[in-house]
Amino acid sequence: MRYETIKSALLVFLVITSAVLTWTLWTFQPKYELNDEKHVHEVSISDSKDVGEVIRPVKLLLHMDSGHFGIVDEKKIGETLQELSSWNFYDLGDARTYSQDQIRAIAQRENSLELIFPDLVPFDLYKGILRFEAESLPIGSFDRLVIHWEDESKEDGIGYFISNKEGKVYESHVNHEYIQALLNRLEKQASQFPEFKAYELPDGRVKYLPAKETVMYRYHYYTDYIDPNKFKEALFKDPSLVRISEDSTGEKLTDPTSMMNVNKTNSTIDYVNPSQVVDTANGQVNIDLLKRSIDFINEHAGWTDNYKYFGMDPTTQKTTFQLFLKGYPVFNAEGMSEIKLYWGKEEVYQYRRPYFSLDIPLPHPEKVYLSSGEEVMDTLLADPNIDINKLQELILGYRIYKNPENPKVIILEPSWYYLYKGTWERFEVKEARGNLSGLG
Repeated sequence: MRYETIKSALLVFLVITSAVLTWTLWTFQPKYELNDEKHVHEVSISDSKDVGEVIRPVKLLLHMDSGHFGIVDEKKIGETLQELSSWNFYDLGDARTYSQDQIRAIAQRENSLELIFPDLVPFDLYKGILRFEAESLPIGSFDRLVIHWEDESKEDGIGYFISNKEGKVYESHVNHEYIQALLNRLEKQASQFPEFKAYELPDGRVKYLPAKETVMYRYHYYTDYIDPNKFKEALFKDPSLVRISEDSTGEKLTDPTSMMNVNKTNSTIDYVNPSQVVDTANGQVNIDLLKRSIDFINEHAGWTDNYKYFGMDPTTQKTTFQLFLKGYPVFNAEGMSEIKLYWGKEEVYQYRRPYFSLDIPLPHPEKVYLSSGEEVMDTLLADPNIDINKLQELILGYRIYKNPENPKVIILEPSWYYLYKGTWERFEVKEARGNLSGLG
């Protein structure tokens, strides 16, 4: 009997001990030394931005009263975009393939508004900016939004999301009251919209260009330089392994898998991870390319200035964000005005950008008078070295460069720019009339 009592007590002890050990194992949290390889998440260089701040229309055109009027002013375009964000676009149809003539007929129709984006914008990425009443959005993109307003007897108006590059049109509808309210506001502001002229190129394409001489300003800015070491901390997986050496233009930073060149002449960096080179022969298309690029820059808060989405090339996995000033794009052949990303197999293959920002404008900017768009286009078409079929676009912008007398000061020079064979070229005025268009 005594033996059975001892046996039972021992069994109870073992059960209790087992339960205590099990509870201890479940609740025990060891203190491991973690090695976070993504240092990019730990560095905040400047600002982060929402998709709606980066992807913006660059031009607004009004076709009314048998004329064409347009603006590039960011504030006024922003007011219209804000108004559109409260609308509901419904009955968004599937893509229809249209000829360029048919697309022009839609866009140029009397009593219509065009919002023009610099390149294709995926529907799925812009659904947080505009409201779409649809169970699923098209797997596609658009580069302009055209709104038609009909007479008040119609219950709704029409919104066309157009992919001019692909020749596709997505038709939707919107409440007529929304359109009428927008029309009333724009009609009150119409006097502030410069007149544009429809310039028809020999191949049938139509470009809307400022009808008159444009007055812009030459600006001088003090710059705020960012320590390139911040980009080292953000981009290299283990900054402690990075070796720095001097070269003819600045510094070269390397680790076992990647490198970054710091060009002190142009104040730019060029980061490359050779293991991530993309195979363009495969023709891979990534519909998330633009989102990935915005997210990447946001991870290290890399929006150091007013950069906007400017272009995307899925075949080479390239995305470009351009510096903007007063609603106009800023250009520089050495990369001082753009952020470019090339994506590789899993990560960024190449990341090129400036490491400075415009800080304080100097007082008393100088007026610069630029020729009408028609005059500039006539000059280009008269140039025997210009192939009209490869002339893609003509816009006003700024040329940015360092003041040779004071490198701490940046000069922004108003100029005409044209897109030729995929490259933005500055229109050079051979015979300046007074202070015509910023030579130098």
